[in-house]
Amino acid sequence: MEVVNNVAITENVYDLTVEEPSEKFQHIRTCIDINRLRSFDPIKPDIDSAVQTLTKGKLSKKAQIPRFTPPLNAIEKVRESLKINKKQFLKCWEILIYLALDPIDKYMEDYTSVITNHVRTDILGKDIETPKKQVVDVPSSFEPEASFVVFKSVNGEEANTNVQVDENKPDQEQQLKQLVEERIREIKLVAEKVSKSGQTLKV
Repeated sequence: MEVVNNVAITENVYDLTVEEPSEKFQHIRTCIDINRLRSFDPIKPDIDSAVQTLTKGKLSKKAQIPRFTPPLNAIEKVRESLKINKKQFLKCWEILIYLALDPIDKYMEDYTSVITNHVRTDILGKDIETPKKQVVDVPSSFEPEASFVVFKSVNGEEANTNVQVDENKPDQEQQLKQLVEERIREIKLVAEKVSKSGQTLKV
């Protein structure tokens, strides 16, 4: 992975993507990228700014939670210099904020609210507050605990789905909670790995 990163920089490719990475490979890749990003000075002020905003008050009590995504110029700097693509950088950004929160236990509730907002946006798209979209649980033989459909009406009216909902399946909020818990487990795993290894990554 480190060799590929060096080749990408030397050859000045646009950015580096990986098609269908395995879970283990993605973990190693993220650990390596986190160490690269932690020593990348141009984005440090942006991380500090995000952390300062997150630690100011009880985000979990607010109706609207800031997006806590990196500014566009930071995304572009990372792509140009490190060849890390936007999708991978956004994944790493959540971990960089987690690592910068001290003590993490004090801010974990608000951090979880941020991750919940990110997961919800990933599922429903950018316009998550609009009434034009509806999420309906549907019976499915594929990943039953995470099966639902998003309906979007053409004229803005609430969609009339007429879908038979299986009441035995977890509701949408429960599904969201499970996805958030899984993402936070992944974040903690990477954070623990890079914190123990410092700048010398051992995988």
